[in-house]
Amino acid sequence: MPPLEAWKKVLVDSTFLATTHGQRRCVDCHGGNADTDEMVSAHDGLIADPSDACADCHISEAAHFEDSQHAQLHGYRNLISARAGVEQMTPDMNQMFEANCNTCHVTCGQCHISRPHSVGSGFVAGHQIMRRPSMVENCTACHGSRIGAEFRGENTAIPADTHYLQGMQCVACHGADEMHGHGRQGDTRYEVDVAPACEDCHETASTNAYHEPHGDKVQCQVCHSTTYKNCYNCHVGEGLEQPSEMDFKIGRNPLKSDTRPYDFVVLRHIPIAPDSYRDYVSGALVDFATIPTWKYATPHNVQRRTPQTADCTSSCHGNKEVFLTATDLVGLAPEEIAANQGVVVEVIP
Repeated sequence: MPPLEAWKKVLVDSTFLATTHGQRRCVDCHGGNADTDEMVSAHDGLIADPSDACADCHISEAAHFEDSQHAQLHGYRNLISARAGVEQMTPDMNQMFEANCNTCHVTCGQCHISRPHSVGSGFVAGHQIMRRPSMVENCTACHGSRIGAEFRGENTAIPADTHYLQGMQCVACHGADEMHGHGRQGDTRYEVDVAPACEDCHETASTNAYHEPHGDKVQCQVCHSTTYKNCYNCHVGEGLEQPSEMDFKIGRNPLKSDTRPYDFVVLRHIPIAPDSYRDYVSGALVDFATIPTWKYATPHNVQRRTPQTADCTSSCHGNKEVFLTATDLVGLAPEEIAANQGVVVEVIP
């Protein structure tokens, strides 16, 4: 994402001063010394990103947010710990995480005022505090290479998500309660109590004549998503050399639960290898094989009509190209082959 032009980094203007936040003194949020007109001493103790001050007024949101997936990235931490064979990340692993993983937005301000630090910061709308974050400048600034590109149709020859084409943005499905950490957070983002589900809007989907034969056996995206990015060689050490690629794979459900009872789901390959954390964890990850590297996925390129809906027989049933099989594991590390035995499809339905 390119840096913002200097003229866009407006600090304070008359529009902001007329808002609720603009009625407060600068030092109420940013600290500093209000008793002097001398620039250097006035900025003594200045807090550039005063997101902690948001809790002074937004008490409920701040209390929940501290334990949210967005603030703590529980899902990543839990998976790293599990693959390393420890209950919680060690100090060395935490150091690695803070230096390399925990660089996206984790504060109120990086959603509601500025772009995330990871993409160069810079105010989105002057100094105004936005009730609704910008889809482009905030949401997909972090979730861009896969989710943003899929949703907006930026992958070559792959259409945009049908919801995007109807004018919907991220917040249409991912509401404030989910982002702020209300409800149980679970071990992954798919276990957040208030996470969205297709059925939230498509209540009659189960009675559709085309849907009835599948019942709860097939995730919606199996039929209504199309080709998406699978990542292989990003920040994974020496274990993988295969370039990232566009693909579509159906496999066994690695996160089967009451809310996700499907037998078959869409799987996305993630960029991790047994030696990914070699600079912080001695040797290979001892329990690497306990978690699949083709993970439960919800591609954001939903279409009403896809190759699977156009011709079920040739595009899906009996078509081994769209299913994750043992052939897809050839050439990978033995640990990765073992990790994905539970999600490969041995008999093509």
